[in-house]
Amino acid sequence: MFSSVASRANSIMRDLKGRSPVDAPVALVVAHPDDEAIGLGPLLKLLRGAHAIHLTDGARRDPRSVHAAGFRSSADYAQARAVELARALDLAEIPPQRRHAFPIGDQQAFRHLPCIAAALGAFFQTQAIEVVFTHPYEGGHLDHDACACAVSLACQRMEHRGLRPPVVMEMAFYHESEHGLVTQRFMEEADGDALIAFTQAESLVRDEMLAAHASQTAILGLFREPLARLRCAPDYDFRRPPNRGHIFYHRFIEDVTPADWLEAVHAAHGWLHGPHAQ
Repeated sequence: MFSSVASRANSIMRDLKGRSPVDAPVALVVAHPDDEAIGLGPLLKLLRGAHAIHLTDGARRDPRSVHAAGFRSSADYAQARAVELARALDLAEIPPQRRHAFPIGDQQAFRHLPCIAAALGAFFQTQAIEVVFTHPYEGGHLDHDACACAVSLACQRMEHRGLRPPVVMEMAFYHESEHGLVTQRFMEEADGDALIAFTQAESLVRDEMLAAHASQTAILGLFREPLARLRCAPDYDFRRPPNRGHIFYHRFIEDVTPADWLEAVHAAHGWLHGPHAQ
């Protein structure tokens, strides 16, 4: 067993950098099918005890978005994304029994924070998960922020019950800066961040994983740098807007306001501190 948060995180990063297999039970908790390919890609092969947990099926529920993606219904879209994800996880060598998904639509995870957090906390406990890889809180995508918040709530709930939560580590995705969209970088880089450049063979696997998500080709073209960035998650205040209020997803999500997010987070914290959460 790892002795501290720092040593547990450093041990994992050291093993990944050295390409040593990691047998400890870990969980990849991400928002959408394809986030596993962006965040860790071929490094997932080293996590021999990894569970892959996706909080949404990646399919929008409004007909206009579904049709624009080339599908007749949300169910068809979700099924296509499930097939794509299965191919990517096959390449990552994560077996079907360690694949888990919530039946939640794209951009809807924030509406279910207490349910997701409760399920994650129970899973972390029963599976003795030691490390969780997830999203930063950076305002890139609404579901990414919801994922980061749900993982944090799950870990806080475990602490309130006298249990040791897993170490939470973040993977770099995307956020908005003064100069536009920034991909595969954290908002603020620190000395403890780990950059793991892929070998040529690993880059080929990553390309295959990205290609498996054929319905997302246009978006995934933004994430071609052959590397992964990891760090321990900071102590976020999810009741405040991320990235100093620079919210990228407001460009394409018109029906969710900052007030909607804050209302959902406040409700989730009410659940966290309520008697039923003990």
